[in-house]
Amino acid sequence: MNFITSKKSLVMALSSALLLTACGGGGSDSGSSSSSNTSNDKGSSSSPDTSNSPETVNPTVSNDTSTTSKPTTSTESSESTTSPESSDADTTPTVSKTEVDMINVESKSHKGAAQVGSSLLSSQRQACALGGMADNDELNKIATQHAQYIQHVFSNSRPTIFNAHGEEEISDIRNWTGKNNPFFTGVSFKDRLLKAGYSNLAHGVVENISRVTYYSSAGKVASPDYAAHSMTKSLLAAPYHMRLLVTPNLSQTGSGMIAYKPYGKAADKSQSYVFVNASSADQKTENRTVNGLFTYPCTDVVDTNTALYNEFPSPVAGTGRDLGTDPIGQPIYINMPSAKSIKISNIKFRDVKRNIDVPVDLLDYSNDPHKRTAYELPQNEAFILPLTDSLQSCETGRRKGKNCGLYGNSEYQVSFDVLVDNKTQESKQITFTTGEVNY
Repeated sequence: MNFITSKKSLVMALSSALLLTACGGGGSDSGSSSSSNTSNDKGSSSSPDTSNSPETVNPTVSNDTSTTSKPTTSTESSESTTSPESSDADTTPTVSKTEVDMINVESKSHKGAAQVGSSLLSSQRQACALGGMADNDELNKIATQHAQYIQHVFSNSRPTIFNAHGEEEISDIRNWTGKNNPFFTGVSFKDRLLKAGYSNLAHGVVENISRVTYYSSAGKVASPDYAAHSMTKSLLAAPYHMRLLVTPNLSQTGSGMIAYKPYGKAADKSQSYVFVNASSADQKTENRTVNGLFTYPCTDVVDTNTALYNEFPSPVAGTGRDLGTDPIGQPIYINMPSAKSIKISNIKFRDVKRNIDVPVDLLDYSNDPHKRTAYELPQNEAFILPLTDSLQSCETGRRKGKNCGLYGNSEYQVSFDVLVDNKTQESKQITFTTGEVNY
C-alpha cells in the first residue's frame, strides 16, 4: 500500500494467484515482502494475496526516507465535511463479458478495464457517503506507466523478491529492472509523482496494486474488464488496503490495467493482468472528514467479496490462522474521525437468508497484533472480522462445500455498540450483500 499524506490528515475451470499490494510513497518500502505468482489447474478462481505493507510519508519533507511509518487519519473537524447519513451513489459499473478466449486478450494497456476499477472504487465510496472520485488524467498516466513497468518485469523474468511499488534495480534481474526497464520513471512512488509533476502531491496520494495470473487448460480466461472488477473488490476486502481507499478526503483517481503473458508459462494457457490505482486528495478536499461514525461496507453496499485469503500485515497475526487455507469473510471497517477512541461491543453478524449468526473477532487498538509498529491501528478505528470456518460456502470445484468466506449473493446484517471517548454509547446497524463467491 503506497500512501503519501499531508500532516492532516468466474466461476470457471481455471486457477489463479492474485497479489494485492499497497504501500506508502516516498520510501523504499523496505518492510515489505513479495510472493511468487504461481498457479495450478485446480478448478478454482482467484484468491487474494497481499504482499506489501502500508506506510505514510509527509510530502512536505524534502528528504526521502526508506523507513515506514503508519498512515494517519485526522481527527480534527474541518471546513468541508461529508455526512454518512446521505448518499448519492452512482450505479455500480457493469461488465459485459466475464470470460473470453485467452487468445483474444491482447497484451497491452486496457483503458476501459482500468476505468471499471476506478469507477467501482468511486461508486463504493459514494454508496457510503464518503464522496466519489473524479477521473484524473495525470493519475491515469502515472498508474499506467507503473503497471507497464511491472508487466515488463514479469513478462521477461520470474523474480524471487519484488517490491511492487518500487522501480529499483534488482541484481539477479537487472536487465528488466531499474533504469534498464523502458518504463522506469522513479525508484519510489514519490519519485514517480515528482517526475510527473503531479499537481496534488502535497495533499495526499495513495497507490494500490493488484496482480493476477490465470491458468486454464481450456484456454478461457477472465476478460480484462471482469479481472479489473474482481481485483478492485479484493482490494476492498483487505483491511489495511481498504482503510486507505475509503479515506474521506480522496477526490481524484486514476488507474492502469495491463494484460501480459507471464514469463516461463504456456502462452495458450496462462494470462496475467496488473492493475494499478492511484488516488489523491486535492486542495479543496484535503481537510474533508466525516460527521460521526462511518463503515465500509455500509448499508446498501452490494457485490462485496465473500472472503479474504491473505494480507500483509496479516489482520489475524498471532492467531495461528492461515488465511490461504482458512479465509475469513468480508471485514467490516469502523471509523469515527471526530473521536479520540472507540470501543466496539455487542457485535451481531447475521446471515439474513439462513437465519444464522456468524462468529466474529474484533481487531482494534487494544488487541492489535501490530501495535508499536508502522501498521498500528489508531484508537478511533476497528475491524469486525467474520470467522467463517463452519460455513460451507464454496460452490464449485474441489473445494465445494468448504470455507470460502461468507455465502455468495447473500444479505448480512451487522449491528454493534460504540463507546465514544469512554463517555457516550451509540448503536449502529448496517446491511450489505455479498457478490459471487471468490476463490
